[in-house]
Amino acid sequence: MPNATRFDLAYDTMPWHKVDAVVFDIGNVLIRFAPDGFVQQLFPGDAAMQRHMLEHVFHGPYWADFDRGTLTYEEAAARLARQTGGREADYLHALYGWIELKTPIEEGWRAVRRCRRAGKRLYLLSNYPREGYARLREKFADLFQSFDGGCISFQCHHLKPEEAIYRELIDSCGLEPARTLFIDDTLQNVEGALNCGLHGFHMHESGMLDRFFI
Repeated sequence: MPNATRFDLAYDTMPWHKVDAVVFDIGNVLIRFAPDGFVQQLFPGDAAMQRHMLEHVFHGPYWADFDRGTLTYEEAAARLARQTGGREADYLHALYGWIELKTPIEEGWRAVRRCRRAGKRLYLLSNYPREGYARLREKFADLFQSFDGGCISFQCHHLKPEEAIYRELIDSCGLEPARTLFIDDTLQNVEGALNCGLHGFHMHESGMLDRFFI
């Protein structure tokens, strides 16, 4: 077992001297991901359609394929229309519409700025679809320019918590795992990082990053 530490359990505040690089997840660390709210805004007043889109799109069989970069939104919408008898246009509305509803999580970006001021290199590691990530980088270009690089799932065709995506991050960015901290809101993803020798931080409550990065 690699000698890696869950910083959120081991330390009250960031031990700056122990790391050279900090890696951030995107969804619900830097950018809010809330499918329930998305479908309510995209299909207002239509509870049945909202439930349908949650079941078949956001929690459906193709979401992992989007993140892995092996299926386009257009291909999935056509499949879903054939399978359910629904309208292809409605699925496309859900698939592209949620991207425009994304909002930054200010606490996460405060942590990014504090890490940058402390002289740490900054990277991204996230499960994200091609279309969503492209629009994210366009919409929030001023925020994402803070990062030195990273690994996004659709680019490498691996997903967290698969070991291969952490190895890709480490190799492509030239990281020393024992000097790198990874932050994610999903415990399994943090554990995947720990298994590869990266230190981890499980962000599971609002305010954790503000208290830690002081």
